[in-house]
Amino acid sequence: MRIVVVGLGAAGLWSAISARMKDSSADIYAFCDEKYFTYSRCGLPFVIGGEILRFNDLIITSEDILKRMRINFKLNCRVTDVVKDTVYYDSENGSGQLKFDSLILATGSKPFIPPIKGVNLTNVFTLRTIDDGAKILNTLNSTKRSIIIGAGAIGLEVAEALTRRGLEVKIVELLPRVLPALLDEDMAKIVQKRLESNGVSLILGRGVDEIYGSGKVEGVAVGDENFQCDMVIVATGVRPNVDLAKNIGVNLGVTGGIKTSKLMETNIEGVFAAGDCAETVHLVNGKPFLPMLGTSAYRQGKVAGFNAAGGSRIFPGSLGSTVLKVFGVEIGSTGLTVERAVKEGFKVVVGKVRWYTKAEYYPTHEKINVKLVFDGESGRIIGGQIVGGEDVAQRVNLLAASIGWGMKVEDLCNIDTCYSPPVADTIEPIVRASELAFRKFKR
Repeated sequence: MRIVVVGLGAAGLWSAISARMKDSSADIYAFCDEKYFTYSRCGLPFVIGGEILRFNDLIITSEDILKRMRINFKLNCRVTDVVKDTVYYDSENGSGQLKFDSLILATGSKPFIPPIKGVNLTNVFTLRTIDDGAKILNTLNSTKRSIIIGAGAIGLEVAEALTRRGLEVKIVELLPRVLPALLDEDMAKIVQKRLESNGVSLILGRGVDEIYGSGKVEGVAVGDENFQCDMVIVATGVRPNVDLAKNIGVNLGVTGGIKTSKLMETNIEGVFAAGDCAETVHLVNGKPFLPMLGTSAYRQGKVAGFNAAGGSRIFPGSLGSTVLKVFGVEIGSTGLTVERAVKEGFKVVVGKVRWYTKAEYYPTHEKINVKLVFDGESGRIIGGQIVGGEDVAQRVNLLAASIGWGMKVEDLCNIDTCYSPPVADTIEPIVRASELAFRKFKR
């Protein structure tokens, strides 16, 4: 059996590994259109900020590892077409073709670049690849003022990175708050205060009308105001890379990603998809969803690879669980925000608390803000947001597990939590937030 994987990001790598674990005798080929082995795109801002020394430190696999697993690979090689059971490709060494029994599309995503005048000027960057990061890093010595378009996770992480390098940083966000897909307004305000206290200027609820300059960027126009800068980072999100899929007749879903079954199979038998390019379902409302997360890419890749090799594993869907850290504050979200839940037709009950990560009297305790979202009809937890000084990630994981298992408000109130002054408070913040929500159900 021969399995071909198009793409060698997290989804592509784990597709190939999972296929090998399922079928020790299969011929497995992976094509990558970059010159690097699999690396962490999420780590790029931390190299720019100097917390990680080199971009090469982000590479998580190697030629030796792939060879030991008997995974054939081609770097700097672009798959141009698929006709029936044959892949056609172009590489530095010329073009070629390869027959397959199963095909996995793990083509990832590409930056969304809004149609702004001047977006092609010199020193206007996106940040998606190691090469993008290297270009930004090489420009820092000649840059004093930067503007970031977009206040999503990457935008905020880049803001901290550039601040660490001594640059003046402004963020322009079309929507009225930072992290609009992850946080409601009240939780976003906590993050906004932290950004501003660290010197980042926020221009919210307004879009960039033009990037101007003579060859090289000199500033941006936002309404009737002009803001001078030497560099612009366009961090307005990504879109699924589905060009190849469309060309070969693979169906796309309503999100623009490749429509897949729970087996991660497309409408074409034997053709699977995984990662940023693949549409799945949201575990709360069952609607089509694009997680665009490394964690989802890993899990989808394992399912797609196993099934491409003859298995029948299931990927149930995703909650979009996300965590990041900016200027010392940890931010996490899973499931639905209040805003989105209301739009989806849920009657919402909220439990919200500001508490402590350790005993209040312990010297290194941190404050933590927890907001839980419950379905007012069933009592089921459907979302959560946490902003605090520490220990956010594992609490988000706990909430994700709670949502996945269909836990209700009274279940969360009765979680048997642990306590020790230097590690955890007597009252777990998630439990306390649930208790406050429970009172509203009892009224």
